[in-house]
Amino acid sequence: MASASAALATSGLIAASISIAPHSAKAAPEAYEGNESTLSGDQRNTDFINRVGAKQLLNDLRRGGYVVYVRHAKTFKDWGDQVSPQLNLADCSTQRRLSAEGKQQAREIGRGVKAAGIPVGQVFSSEYCRAYNTADLAFGKYKKHSNLNFLPCVDCTPQDYKEYAARVSPLLSAMPEAGTNTFLFGHDDPFQGVTMGVEPPMGIYPDPMGVAYVVKPLGNGNFQLVAKLLPTQWSALARF
Repeated sequence: MASASAALATSGLIAASISIAPHSAKAAPEAYEGNESTLSGDQRNTDFINRVGAKQLLNDLRRGGYVVYVRHAKTFKDWGDQVSPQLNLADCSTQRRLSAEGKQQAREIGRGVKAAGIPVGQVFSSEYCRAYNTADLAFGKYKKHSNLNFLPCVDCTPQDYKEYAARVSPLLSAMPEAGTNTFLFGHDDPFQGVTMGVEPPMGIYPDPMGVAYVVKPLGNGNFQLVAKLLPTQWSALARF
């Protein structure tokens, strides 16, 4: 992984935007989920350009009023445990778990947000261990919310993605408590589903693990995507 400063400079737009490293520097979706939808959404993720420059993003987040969707940090081997017959949300041993690198990423997010002086309000997580463990390591608090969970699909259908949108859009569009930002810790497919309406037709597949999207909530299920950040880029943001 490139250093924070290198990650900021990848696009040559340090003053204009914080951008994720080029597509070749990250892992694409696993083969089991590499269907037309995920591959198209992955390209949208690669091509996404922040709507505001780094300094404005920092100032906006310091004032609060944003929702940040974080895909859980890095795990051991990526596999679709949401369709496993052994899956038990109360038993972490039946699920993918955070790797040592993932735990470090989670702590890095928390340290970076704190260093940047970004106020953290409510923190919601899916009921999967890797999501709420990321939230806990980052901020030491979270509340589980089933709307951030997976549906039992790997090769999800258009109807599945519509269901994800119906579940997640209220969370992305809800105004945070005054002077704070809401953080959501979830997964790839729910985010892709909920972004199909704002990045048609296939939405954004958030990759790699640990990536975050900053969202401006507009109420009534509506929201605007503002920026994306890697775990290392939270502390880099503080330099602005």
